[in-house]
Amino acid sequence: MRALLSDLITRSAVRDPSFVMLSGDHGCVLFNQIRRERPAQFINAGIAEQGMIGIAAGLARVGFKPMVYGLAAFVPMRVLEQIKLDLCVSRLPVVVLGDGAGLVYSTWGVTHQCGEDIAAVAAMPNLRIYSPTDRAEMQVCYDAAMRYQGPSYIRIGKEDRSVAHDGPLDSTDPHFLRTGSGRKVCLVATGSMVSSCLRIAKELDLACVSMPQLKPVGERLPEMLGRFSVVVVVEEHSRYGGLAALVLDALCLGDAVAHRPRIHSLSLEDKFPTRCGSYQYALSEHGLSDAQLGSRIRALLPPAQGT
Repeated sequence: MRALLSDLITRSAVRDPSFVMLSGDHGCVLFNQIRRERPAQFINAGIAEQGMIGIAAGLARVGFKPMVYGLAAFVPMRVLEQIKLDLCVSRLPVVVLGDGAGLVYSTWGVTHQCGEDIAAVAAMPNLRIYSPTDRAEMQVCYDAAMRYQGPSYIRIGKEDRSVAHDGPLDSTDPHFLRTGSGRKVCLVATGSMVSSCLRIAKELDLACVSMPQLKPVGERLPEMLGRFSVVVVVEEHSRYGGLAALVLDALCLGDAVAHRPRIHSLSLEDKFPTRCGSYQYALSEHGLSDAQLGSRIRALLPPAQGT
């Protein structure tokens, strides 16, 4: 996914002289291509993320098309005020990339982990939020963010997990990766948790939905989930203000839902890490490692018909 992102950024720069990439002194390898082919369109703003958002806002006001990159723990978390006042109030078309969201930087501890970003930015008017899981979703989310005439946040989590899609997508709407034929249970996930849920859904013959766009939530989501008895939302984010909250909100407000399923949330627990370790270890502190997730979802399944 990072290789594709590097290609997309460079292609944007080659195609459009007004495109400018800004980095908060992160992502050196990611930007090798644009620095080699379009060095004048790349700015390393240094470890000064607040100023970087201000520079991007100024560039957008005079006709440039800025994209901003940083670790999610810093962009958007360190620059919430600048995103709100510099970008959202004026609805400036600036794309914000937050890399390493969730527990990706598991060995670096709480300073570099980020399980609160969706909740922090979702309430900001005019801002759209994307959370791709693989190359197909990154492509469609990137294109949508570039077309939108306002600020966007693209959340990038663990990017080397298995691929969920066989081919390209034509929209960022929520979509079934599989519909299942057994129990009326659907797993809903976004970003890095999609591949885990798809694997478990195949093992247990469940439905699985991926949500590459989190705000606004796709209009079809209530209708899609309304036919299930149980919906299990899985996310590498706090349950407070994250995917589970967005799904609940959509189901509660959806006029077309005749039947509302029972919702279970498997999210980051309400605590900070006390130890560092591998990515799977960090997930295990919240019961979300690959091994734990399968067991927890099995425990939530209703009895199969006829048993």
